[in-house]
Amino acid sequence: MRVSTLGGSFRVVRTQRLAAKSTGDEMLGISVGISGNSRVRQDGQFAALSLGDAVLYQAHSVWELATEGDSETQLIKFSRDILPPGLREIDESIPRLRVHSAATKLLAHYLDQLDRSAADLTAVQRADAGQAAIALLVMALRSPDVAAPDGADPVLLDVVKAYVRAHLCEPLGAEELARRHHISVRQLYRLFERIDTTPGVYVRTQRLLAARNLLVDTKYIGLSIGRVAAMAGFANVRTFNRAFHQEFGATAGDWRQQANRTPAPSLSPA
Repeated sequence: MRVSTLGGSFRVVRTQRLAAKSTGDEMLGISVGISGNSRVRQDGQFAALSLGDAVLYQAHSVWELATEGDSETQLIKFSRDILPPGLREIDESIPRLRVHSAATKLLAHYLDQLDRSAADLTAVQRADAGQAAIALLVMALRSPDVAAPDGADPVLLDVVKAYVRAHLCEPLGAEELARRHHISVRQLYRLFERIDTTPGVYVRTQRLLAARNLLVDTKYIGLSIGRVAAMAGFANVRTFNRAFHQEFGATAGDWRQQANRTPAPSLSPA
């Protein structure tokens, strides 16, 4: 749920009566600062939220979220059971997620992008994106003094890959991807080395797969090859045609004609 205010104020309160009705500690919540300023108070503790900040709180306690002026805050509720056993016993609320930390900012940015892109994702992609969100939450909850787990890089790689697939029409150079995910370009290349490719090759492959699916989609059968190329993120149709033939061994036009004669299944992104 998003809470937006334009020049006014807004309060969301979990009262003592509602907290007393809680069946236990199973439900947790996160407030993510998207724009403007807001604040969260629970158990006598207070946290201010600005852009990219996030705080965690518990459903069995009294809490209050307040926004003022032009602001936007995202609220997420989830079950404690989805967390790893070592992180389920949260005896602190607001301090458990560190505002202003790099991990929290990455989580907040991803949740914002997921909310904006969810309607354009398939059901399978939404499920994958949700799993990536939980993995980022786990990363943000871990103490910064503890060495990163072996699974940290695969999780971040999955997040970057999901972002690419959801934003194929946008600029997706290495510098932009690194900036979007608050990492260095060097670290971005290191992530893609895990799957024996580079960020540029991965983006190109995903755009070609998207174009190949569009070419056989009956909703877009009347579109020109150039329009299909643009929808998949290619600015130049000649570059697209050359890349398509190199990747699939056929021209885009030949692929479309063959598909019209014998419908082919769409390809899922890797």
